Amino acid sequence: MKTAILFTAAAALAASVAAADIKEKLRQFRDPANVNQENVFKLLNDRHARRMEKLGELLEERQTQLVDHERGHRKLNTEDHARVTRQSVNFERKLTQLKSVDPTEHADMMQHDAESLYRLNSVDYLDFDSKNKN
Repeated sequence: MKTAILFTAAAALAASVAAADIKEKLRQFRDPANVNQENVFKLLNDRHARRMEKLGELLEERQTQLVDHERGHRKLNTEDHARVTRQSVNFERKLTQLKSVDPTEHADMMQHDAESLYRLNSVDYLDFDSKNKN
């Protein structure tokens, strides 16, 4: 019986220490002084470049489907043809829009995304003190 009580007490102590350690690690992670802005902008620029590349691939794929349909290689039904045509127009419009952004506007967008990313990461989703409040 004493062993069970000691084990329970030790487990509770270990859990509270672990929660405090995790909370401290999260606090350090969220500290703006520990954030390397250069890495954040590099990450966001890489993501933007991948997005542009993916949009280009999707546009090329849809245009190929439309050409194959027109040549009779692979006929699309009415719904698929309408969907592929609509997607082709939308992908082309978005790609043109992203390519026409000037460097200062692009930098502003990246700054806004970095701030949004920081706000998202700074939210305390895990409430370690809720057990102690009851």
